[in-house]
Amino acid sequence: MVVAGLHAKGFVHLDLKPENLMMFNGRLKLIDVDGCVRAGSDVSIQDSSISFSPCYCAPEWARFLTEESESKIVARPHLDVWSIGMTLCELAILDPILKPTYANFLRNGHSHREAGFLFMDWLGSIKKAPLPKHIEGHDPEFFRMVTENLLVCDFRVRKTLCQCMDDVYFQNDGSSVLGRPSAKDKLERENSGKVGHSPHLPEEVIERKVRNRVEDLSSKAPVHKGTLWKLNTNGGIEDERYVGGVQRLENRRLVLIDASRLVAAKIEACEPSAYEFSFRITATSDEHESDINLVFAAESAEEYQKWTSRLTSAANMDGIMQTMRLGGEMAAELKTFRLTVKNRRMKVVDDEKDQFAAIFKAKLWKVKAEGDRSKEGDWFEREMWISKNGSLVYWSKKEDRDLVYYTSDDMARARFTLIPKDAAFKPWAFQVHLPPNGDVEFAPGEFAAETEACVVGLAGCCSWWLLLI
Repeated sequence: MVVAGLHAKGFVHLDLKPENLMMFNGRLKLIDVDGCVRAGSDVSIQDSSISFSPCYCAPEWARFLTEESESKIVARPHLDVWSIGMTLCELAILDPILKPTYANFLRNGHSHREAGFLFMDWLGSIKKAPLPKHIEGHDPEFFRMVTENLLVCDFRVRKTLCQCMDDVYFQNDGSSVLGRPSAKDKLERENSGKVGHSPHLPEEVIERKVRNRVEDLSSKAPVHKGTLWKLNTNGGIEDERYVGGVQRLENRRLVLIDASRLVAAKIEACEPSAYEFSFRITATSDEHESDINLVFAAESAEEYQKWTSRLTSAANMDGIMQTMRLGGEMAAELKTFRLTVKNRRMKVVDDEKDQFAAIFKAKLWKVKAEGDRSKEGDWFEREMWISKNGSLVYWSKKEDRDLVYYTSDDMARARFTLIPKDAAFKPWAFQVHLPPNGDVEFAPGEFAAETEACVVGLAGCCSWWLLLI
């Protein structure tokens, strides 16, 4: 009702989420209203006064950010309606409903910022809200109300909040809906006939989760910095084989565990240990990487608390609540994202499938993002092909569809070079170099064929492959 009143006054909030609801003297209040904009006004990606949270934004907002053709968006109340739906579902299950999806993109991105962009690229293309099935099992009428009114992907069909409040779910005031008894009905029936006994909800101990209002820090200073001792590989935790945590040999920062692998990791105290303030980080990995099992020690109880708290927060994906802000910096990062990431995942639409049919298909190996071509574990296999229109296409197991890695224009402008056999783990490796696009430069794509015959076959498809021979 509060947000409906805000809309009636002609304003749109644009960043509705549980963290913007606070209790004041026993009353729930909506905060951060200073960031509201006039309904019907245009919002530009350059407007640094606008903030939002990826897991609560509507599909049309996601398209506004990720589609190059969408330079502006009209601030409609329907944007808030979707966010209300996400917030209500989270209050029902006590966890963000899109958290697992975001986690999946974090595993494929190199930072929270890039994961947010990948997530929004996905969100902008969905046709149906991916609600957890246990919401429907717990309360079918709540599920119906949310899916028919609030979480409707097409904003032209999505209801206003005033229309939502006319839904039978709210009009029945807790009584049975569509012939099904409500929780209130069941409690009253169970307690009927008991003298002096009024209906009450069963007591349940709820674990309180502290949710800090986190701003995106992926491109800023560290959230915590200090010295840790690390247990040597194959060392015993009761041994003295720890090494200092400050690496000076290469005089540069090195990534020990990236954000994608820290997700869902366990951070536990190590007892007994040669160092008093020690803890272990363990995590299982996907098929391409080894499991994590690392032991560290802090210099004091205070540092131990800070490190384990920060690491636990990262493992629990508390950063999923981070706020992003529009402006020139984000506009530049989104441009880079479109050119370097999204354009490597272009979907083959049904009416153009004939143009992307294969004229030569083979298994190619590719170096994973930021991988080392000299390491066997950094290569993974893909089924790829040269299409009729000259594009390099591949089959995505994750999305279960054909995706374009390099367009025909990319291939026409690309430069191809063989990698010396002693410089890569795979023998028939080569690089694809794309020219810069303005101030955006592209890292070369690194691939490998299974045999020399495969390279010759690729060369026979298009004249530019002859540069490989």
